[in-house]
Amino acid sequence: MAKPLPDRKDVDPAFTWNLQAAYETEAAFEADLAGADQDLTRLAAFQGRLGGSAGVVADFFDAYWPTLEKLQRLRIYATMPLAVDQNDQAGRARAGRFQALAARFSTDLAFAQPELLAIGAERLARFQAQEPRLADLTRYFERLEDGRPHVRSSEVEDVIGRAADPASAFERAYNSLANGELPFKAVEHAGQTHEVARSTYPSLIASPDRGLREKAYDSYTRAFLAHKDTLTDLYVGRIKQSVFTARVRGYEDTVAEQLEPREVPREVLTNVLDVFQKNVGVWHRYWEARRKLLGVERLAEWDVFAPLADTPPLPYSRAIEHVLAGMAPLGEEYLTPLRKGLLEDRWVDVYPNRGKRDGAFATRFYRGQSYVMMSYQDNLESMSTLAHELGHVMHSRLMDERQPLANANYAMIVAETASNFNQALVRAHLLSVTTERQARLAVLEEAFHNFHRYFFIMPTLVRFELETHQAVERGEGLTAQRLVSSMQRLYQEGYGAAIQADERTGITWAQFGHLYMPFYTFQYAVGIAAAAALAADVRAGFERGDDEPARRYLEFLKAGSALKPLDLFRSAGVDMATPAPIEKAFAVVEGHVRELEELAASA
Repeated sequence: MAKPLPDRKDVDPAFTWNLQAAYETEAAFEADLAGADQDLTRLAAFQGRLGGSAGVVADFFDAYWPTLEKLQRLRIYATMPLAVDQNDQAGRARAGRFQALAARFSTDLAFAQPELLAIGAERLARFQAQEPRLADLTRYFERLEDGRPHVRSSEVEDVIGRAADPASAFERAYNSLANGELPFKAVEHAGQTHEVARSTYPSLIASPDRGLREKAYDSYTRAFLAHKDTLTDLYVGRIKQSVFTARVRGYEDTVAEQLEPREVPREVLTNVLDVFQKNVGVWHRYWEARRKLLGVERLAEWDVFAPLADTPPLPYSRAIEHVLAGMAPLGEEYLTPLRKGLLEDRWVDVYPNRGKRDGAFATRFYRGQSYVMMSYQDNLESMSTLAHELGHVMHSRLMDERQPLANANYAMIVAETASNFNQALVRAHLLSVTTERQARLAVLEEAFHNFHRYFFIMPTLVRFELETHQAVERGEGLTAQRLVSSMQRLYQEGYGAAIQADERTGITWAQFGHLYMPFYTFQYAVGIAAAAALAADVRAGFERGDDEPARRYLEFLKAGSALKPLDLFRSAGVDMATPAPIEKAFAVVEGHVRELEELAASA
């Protein structure tokens, strides 16, 4: 019988993240929670006064930024335990208390934007000239002014803020269902029982045993199908929330409501979808090459992640070595904190356990501890996931060191560039030292796991999001069957004649919590395209002894939101307003497909 997942309490602390770096004790957390409540009361007292003088505005921000920093730290301690154990009832209660505080932050400070806008851009500029404490807020005020058409009165902003907490129940309920309560049927195969869970499914669906893959796939997808109506209600509720917010704020649609505040032009999304559909034939070639390499008559859904190469397990310690070697072109400014975080500071919550949520993510609090959650599976794909999340971590750390809190944030298309850059650089390192056929095939397979996720699944999900959001905007009803049929059709277009999609394919949308962050998914494709260009530049510079590309890339990471996203990309040498970087990334995919075709032909 396969070894069951451990309970959270039985996991070796050496392989868990260091929550105590946020607060050493529960009492310290409680003290800061109470203090934050008092901070909000003091901030609320500025209502009606911000237009008085430069000094009053500076006093407000002197109180605002430390409160925001405190809330970041509180969020870590309050919500992270639930990510690694959905059954932690004390953690659930703690997270609920923080959510209430965060909602109060939104409602109590709803007056701030309208009052700052009422001051006017010219007068705010004079305030900055008069008051040195406002010197770091140029970009903050610029973004505020750009959003002027969509900021409502204090009363309406208060209502929007108060609605945020109950509206977030859709996502919370989805996470509770999908990551904690959804019953997956264990599968019996070859005399063994295999537990199916969000955290174990990636290893099961990548098993070399086709029979086990098929059974795991069926168990996993049918668990979602059995709850498709509930999952539909939750997702449609989230869409309606987004449509409501877009209309109240006066945006053209939900796409504009998501992209404009992030300073991302709509054509960036359009470019991704246009280039994807133009190049979908590359994916059809990939599926055929995969079929030949697997030696099956017809490819099935449960073959998408089947291993192409017979490779030994890759322990976590060895994965760390690969990541550090791959990131060497960025030098010790990058490597020293990365090495320490991995080997000493317990940044990463490494292995799966019962109740641990699906997927992987990275977060931090300002100029403090970094956190990565994953479920490491002793393979190249898990190593790549580790590299990806560490890209987020190092991006944030370098940014925090350089930027004031006002600029210590970034658009998601920039964030996903930093994470995919790490994967590209580590992969380039492995390909440079790998010549043996099976080992090289394994690296190419990892590359396709990445490109399949970000250049196939994510564009497909974006197309699905556009269809569903536009349907709700037109006042149409959405049923579970309609969502399943839509997803099945979109996947079939990507599969071509290679794979027959069915209702189990159609429930894929319910497996991605990303959809509760509308139009987040397309940003992965943007990030991987920019990362491909930047990683090639840095790697080429490293090989010829030129550290200028690495220096330029590190400056890109440190900039935060000091520049608009597209201006930041241009400063690094990539123009994401055009289709060219997306086309170049597809050229990389096509090159990998060509090598797979050659390997399949020579087998």
